[in-house]
Amino acid sequence: MTLYDWLAILLYLGSTIAIGLWLSRKQDDLEDYFLGGRSIPWWAALLSMVATETSAATFLGAPEQGYIRNMTYLQFSVGTIAARFVLASVFIAAFYRLRVLTIYGFLAERFGPPTQTTTAAVFLLGRLFASGARLFIGAIAIEVATGLSLSLSIVLLGMVAVVYTWFGGIKAVIWTDVLQAIVLVGGGVIALVSLFGDVPLTFSETVDFLAANDKFRIFDLGDGSGWDILTNPYHVVPAVIGGFFLTMATHGTDHDMVQRLLTCRESREGQRSLWMSGFVGLLVTTLFLGVGQMLFVYVAHLPAGEPMGIAAEMLADSGKNGHFFLHYIVSGLPAGVTGLVLAAVFAAAMSSLDSAMAAMSATFVSDIYRPHFHRNGTQRHYLLAGRLSMVVIGVLLVGVALLVVYYYEANPQTDLLSIALGVMTFFYGALLGIFLLGFLTRDRGNTMTNAAGAIISILLVLLIKQTTSIGWPWFIVMGTLVCFAVAYAGRTAAVVADRYADRESETR
Repeated sequence: MTLYDWLAILLYLGSTIAIGLWLSRKQDDLEDYFLGGRSIPWWAALLSMVATETSAATFLGAPEQGYIRNMTYLQFSVGTIAARFVLASVFIAAFYRLRVLTIYGFLAERFGPPTQTTTAAVFLLGRLFASGARLFIGAIAIEVATGLSLSLSIVLLGMVAVVYTWFGGIKAVIWTDVLQAIVLVGGGVIALVSLFGDVPLTFSETVDFLAANDKFRIFDLGDGSGWDILTNPYHVVPAVIGGFFLTMATHGTDHDMVQRLLTCRESREGQRSLWMSGFVGLLVTTLFLGVGQMLFVYVAHLPAGEPMGIAAEMLADSGKNGHFFLHYIVSGLPAGVTGLVLAAVFAAAMSSLDSAMAAMSATFVSDIYRPHFHRNGTQRHYLLAGRLSMVVIGVLLVGVALLVVYYYEANPQTDLLSIALGVMTFFYGALLGIFLLGFLTRDRGNTMTNAAGAIISILLVLLIKQTTSIGWPWFIVMGTLVCFAVAYAGRTAAVVADRYADRESETR
């Protein structure tokens, strides 16, 4: 790390904080702080979503997939793009029509406040663990680049994100995400170009080498036994189905993703941001998978005894393949360029962290604090509550990330994308099941069985995770179906009971 590298990183961090301070002006109420006054351009919401999706888990995890596997991670894009069109036409349209502050307000309209509170609590718990895992992955970059401990790196990242999000709210999140999207994509392009320059092969020779090593395979059809459909998370069937259900949950029932879609002026702008983000995200993921492919070529053609080759072997033996991209950034890039690419890693980490804090704070204040603890407060009071909850949530996310450190040290061969995505599937089947009940049925429903469906769904998924080898994409599918079935059974029972009561009253 040279002086130029540090200047590049400090310039990026200073810019994000400055944007947050600048956007802290003219915040009069919760709609300004949490929805940007519904005045954000659709393209800014689009880039913000792409930046959040391209978290440190993608920046570091996608190259890991390309390096040790192939292009089969792209299978998830089939399901995720299809899901975005469904969400844009159904979910986003309904959220705009009701003018809700958070998406759980939709469930208050459909089922009443208890279901709103239950789903908000499930979201807060799930997002806490998922974003804590992503914070841990981003901190790995600081550890490798600076030599600081992983725990201290987590604390530093958390502090920077809290500062600018505290001041600027969702406007700071979106406009810093626009900057972060440009920085992180630029970092990926720089790394890819640098690797092409370091590989002693022509372009056609590089393509032939990758093809000979089966690196271009996109669809994984399994080993022919049939059982790996359940156990292999990268088999085409669970990848497509799981990708569809996962996106339905994360982009339709997770306020972290949906919040920036509600900041646009009207429904069609939010819908446009959502469906276009699927195609832009596909291009970005392909870019970082390509970086992993080129890392594979680079390592394979290093002379014997080359320090970078030795480092690759050591990391592979320790199960930390995902660290090699960071090692290349620090040791293989020219002075100054290293700082730019590391800034891209920090951008990827903070773009996920800031939006999570904003969404969790909005959900806590709107769906839990205001309806249950302080109904008739002023807008100034709720703004203060939002800012204070932002700090508390930031501390909790840091705490979860520190717990993930202990888990990863005990299980170093766990791949980074599985950590980030697998955590989410424990909780979001419950959320998706209840939202689908709200959209697919007309009756008021049963609050008790809605809550029971969510709890049973979460417990079942955790049980499956601990006792079977079923791949993680199936978790959200099973969780969704179980939650929907339990909640629907309660709704049906309530309808039957109401009809029976009506008939009894008529006969009297």
